[in-house]
Amino acid sequence: MILPSRLSATTLGDLLGRLYRQRTTGTLELSDLWAPPGAASSRHKIHLASGLVSGVETSLPAPPIGELLRREGFLADVALRALLRRIGGGDPRPSGEILVAERLVDAATVEAALRVQLRLKLDALFELEDAAVAFHTARPTKLLARRVHPLEPPDFLFGRPRQRDLVPASEVRVRRAPARSPRFYPGAPRSEQAPRKEAPRASTSSRLAHPNNEARRRALRMLGLSETAGEADVRRAFRKLAIELHPDRHATAPAATRDRNAARFAEVSAAYHVLVA
Repeated sequence: MILPSRLSATTLGDLLGRLYRQRTTGTLELSDLWAPPGAASSRHKIHLASGLVSGVETSLPAPPIGELLRREGFLADVALRALLRRIGGGDPRPSGEILVAERLVDAATVEAALRVQLRLKLDALFELEDAAVAFHTARPTKLLARRVHPLEPPDFLFGRPRQRDLVPASEVRVRRAPARSPRFYPGAPRSEQAPRKEAPRASTSSRLAHPNNEARRRALRMLGLSETAGEADVRRAFRKLAIELHPDRHATAPAATRDRNAARFAEVSAAYHVLVA
């Protein structure tokens, strides 16, 4: 498979779409075309497993896991300070592993936050207008492997700018509105030490009206809900299914069962994001 050598000749959505259709495993590398004198150009890496985005390495800013959890109310300030002390003291473990080992946050919540962080890093790369493109078929190193289910096509393809979004007459690139910031709602209670004060929400009917009708119906069916379900119903259904399907609950199950549950978990997550995120 031959890919364009420059991002400006295509779009990141088209590149990921081609790699997804080929179910490719490897690393898509985007290198900045300019760097200050004496400095190396930045390289951004998107790791793929069978066409699905399994990891992103980039120097572009993304909130740390601890900060994400604190923002959403799943991590108290005192717990965040404990995490930062661990990291500052030279603890080599990833932040998520420290949080779980110290019982500051449960594993399901950390995984949900890691998926949100992964999506945010990928969103930042969609803002690149040009870069040198390369693809390496070697598998990502074990150091990069995480117990996080890869992003599914709705997370990295649906609604993304594509080459067909160019205006043929002028070749001016049409920029779509950025994707909504991803949110997570894992099957775990929020920290009682740091209750979250939420801003006033729009009415339930307006919150759930943004997908087109057919997409909304499909998402509701995926969660086992009727078309009259409100946002609170969606959140309860997703939380229940996330707990039932999470990989940690089926660690000793046969491989086929784990694969089915992982696929179902991804479908349920995508349905939730269609309706609420």
